[in-house]
Amino acid sequence: MQVELPFQVNAKASFLKIVKPNLKEFKIFQYNKGWLTFRESTEGTVMSHNLSEMIAPLFVIDPNTGEYVVDPITGQKIPHEPEDYGLYEMQRVWFVKVRGNVCQSPLAKKIANHNRDLQDTRMVWHQLCTHYENSMSSKLRSQELLWCVHTNQLANSNHHSTHQSYITGFSETIHQHQALQTDENKLSDQMCVHFLNNAMRGTTHLEGILDTYCTARKASGHANPCNITFEEYIERLIQAARPHGASLGQNRSRGSRSANLHSILGVKSDEEDDSEDEEDCGIEVCPPSIAVV
Repeated sequence: MQVELPFQVNAKASFLKIVKPNLKEFKIFQYNKGWLTFRESTEGTVMSHNLSEMIAPLFVIDPNTGEYVVDPITGQKIPHEPEDYGLYEMQRVWFVKVRGNVCQSPLAKKIANHNRDLQDTRMVWHQLCTHYENSMSSKLRSQELLWCVHTNQLANSNHHSTHQSYITGFSETIHQHQALQTDENKLSDQMCVHFLNNAMRGTTHLEGILDTYCTARKASGHANPCNITFEEYIERLIQAARPHGASLGQNRSRGSRSANLHSILGVKSDEEDDSEDEEDCGIEVCPPSIAVV
């Protein structure tokens, strides 16, 4: 019988003390459209719980190349082995229960049930990723997101919140599209800038941000004056959108005070109705039928 080292005993004690089965910590996966956000949420939650072994790759990956490591003698991929089997088994038993609760889409349930006997959480995660990232629903979702960023404009949208929230929502839509693409099919940084710049057309205080940037750099002698990263463009737009956000907050504050007065008098004002509608809107970059989930 192998004797456990002190650090292994401490790791198990820490796991039992800190990590408790809590369904609220893990996002439920019910619909195919929600695969990307489910995957990212699960990966983040797993990392925060020190459960990375539960969704680790099936085989060893070279950190420098990102490729699977091949045994020079057998020519086969080298299986990934957990560093501490005792801790791994304890975590696996707990994570199997979590997996059964969160995988509620029909196909996800089928994959989980197919691996019920082995209870290999890594295999289940590998099969989920392989299927959903190559499925027709993911390809359709990718097309919807691309159509969304290509056609949507802030000035013509039904966005009731701050312009800053629209910009960050647009950025998230781009992020979701990119995450569904292979490296060779991802949008270039310049294309992302082009889409976002087009979305700003018609919004007076934002549509000229890129042109002003290019003009200033051209005047200072830059060889490529319009060379700007997508992230930098987002930062410049958000900074320019702050006054609008501040004024919107002041208007809501005045509406709230007026609503409070009417509530004291037993009257529900039009301003109160508008305030409630705005709170329910959220970020709506895409039309409702393809809104980011």
